[in-house]
Amino acid sequence: MVERVQSIVQNSIMMLDYKKHIFLSIFGFFLLLGINSNHSHAQSFNLTPTIQQKSFMTSDHVKLQYLIGGSGQHTLFFIPGWLMPAEVFNAQLNYFSQYYRVISFSPRSQGKSDIYLGANLAELRARDIKELLAATQTSEFTLIGWSLGVMEALDYINRYGDQGLQSLVLIDNSIGEGTPPKASSSKSNAKMTTESFKKYVKGFVGAIFKSTPPADFIRTVENSALRLAATPEKAFAILRKPYAREYYRDTVYKTQVPIWYAITPRYTEQALLLGENHPKGEFKIYENNAGHALFVDQADEFNLDLESFLRKMN
Repeated sequence: MVERVQSIVQNSIMMLDYKKHIFLSIFGFFLLLGINSNHSHAQSFNLTPTIQQKSFMTSDHVKLQYLIGGSGQHTLFFIPGWLMPAEVFNAQLNYFSQYYRVISFSPRSQGKSDIYLGANLAELRARDIKELLAATQTSEFTLIGWSLGVMEALDYINRYGDQGLQSLVLIDNSIGEGTPPKASSSKSNAKMTTESFKKYVKGFVGAIFKSTPPADFIRTVENSALRLAATPEKAFAILRKPYAREYYRDTVYKTQVPIWYAITPRYTEQALLLGENHPKGEFKIYENNAGHALFVDQADEFNLDLESFLRKMN
């Protein structure tokens, strides 16, 4: 009887050791999987060696920095939002440089481009796009604008036409359709000190992501947004455009190239109207864990969706 009890105890201990071994193995596997997943996530925001940083001088002698890579006749030309750098599209540059020529630029006073303290007129920023397209000998292209970049892409098209434009991608901003938004008090009208602007920018950058991008990526974005901290009024002046919202709506419908509108739910009404009224208008609403910078929060999904849209034209 004693021997049997000892045998049962010994077998139980062996079973516990076996289960412990299995548990540690499974735990280690998932820990490694998590580490590899985080590493992969971070890697998608680090530019590959095939993406180069270059610069060009505008006709009014402002040096603008841009990122360029890939090859092919068709170029994807990315326009970032307010105060954002070219690097905000790193995940897209890495992915699409495998299939297309890609360009992302930092507008005046953004990213590594020259700080410009003159009047930030809409016409100058549209002209910068035209001159960069010419400087990079870009003839067939897709314009991809995010946030303020939506307005600036449409302004470019209104001013210079759509010659060479193969398609248009508009990311998470109004296109002038549907019910006008309610008027709200705007920070752009406020008198900010450098310190209050820095706090505002930190909150602004934090609010555009629902994910947690790598720290160095956030640093790059924040550093770009703070370029005009000494002159906040110059930063807010970039937001002011001299057009009614119908200017953008009319430009959308004058453009007969395929359009993809990638948005968060706040622009649902505008997306539905685009889908109904534009013969080549498509849209997708990103609802799950996607903030204003939805192409960062859901980079893999966004890239596959954009790739699908682009391949329809081939």
